[in-house]
Amino acid sequence: MLASEDSTVLSSWKDIAKYLGKGVRTVQRWERQLGLPVRRPNGALQKSAVVLYRGDVDAWVATRFSARTLEKNEAQTTQTSSSARTKLREGIRTARELRTANQALTEQISHSIRMLTARCELLTVQNLQDFSLKECARSAESLAAELKAMPDLLPSPNILPSERIA
Repeated sequence: MLASEDSTVLSSWKDIAKYLGKGVRTVQRWERQLGLPVRRPNGALQKSAVVLYRGDVDAWVATRFSARTLEKNEAQTTQTSSSARTKLREGIRTARELRTANQALTEQISHSIRMLTARCELLTVQNLQDFSLKECARSAESLAAELKAMPDLLPSPNILPSERIA
């Protein structure tokens, strides 16, 4: 802390920053974010004159930046990084499980598609065979109908087979 020791009151941002060994903007940020105990006249706006007693700032620094606080922050950081690692490990484990499940489902779908394709091919072959058989039956029926329409071409049932040849 570099400011002269004769004044117990720091009456500007420059004096406060010099006493703390920091920049003016840093000290102003500490007021906003960390509660640096700066005093202003009653009813004054944010950009008014400021006053800070050395005893107040020394006490504030001692409570804000004590070794105990640093240890606590380190423990908190360690705990935070530990929980972050735990979350990361859990996320990785979940991703691996999802990947394994996805692979199993992909294999099941591939197997189902192969089975469906084989069944479709079998049905196609069966339908072609059934169609061929039906077509043969239809052809035989139409031939029989034509033959019935021409009775003189049909051999008479009374004639023996040997007589038909002659």
